[in-house]
Amino acid sequence: MRSSRTFALAALAVAMAQGPAAAHAYLVDSVPAKRQEIMHPLNRLRLLFSGKADALFSTIKLADASGAVIAQTTQGRPSCEMTLEAPALNPGEYRVLYRVLSMDGDIVEGQVDFVVKTASLQSGK
Repeated sequence: MRSSRTFALAALAVAMAQGPAAAHAYLVDSVPAKRQEIMHPLNRLRLLFSGKADALFSTIKLADASGAVIAQTTQGRPSCEMTLEAPALNPGEYRVLYRVLSMDGDIVEGQVDFVVKTASLQSGK
């Protein structure tokens, strides 16, 4: 009985020592937000994660309603934040697809759907 308790306490200590660094990165916030209706020009997409994502293996893509990718980027350095410059968007449904390699080595994938209600203007370019 004592050895089982000792083993359980040792396992708990190891898990606590690893702390947040061993946790998966999960989406905390996004611009635009999930299912948001955009009524103004959108120049940049932003995803914020609970932990750093590995550089070069973490990607963000913007797809239209048909699933065609219209913009994408690979993260340049380890960070909790990923951004993507948005092209001028016509009214319609869009999806931000992300694939993040957490610092613990696990891959986290997801999407953020949103709707553009008015045409975006090209950002001064």
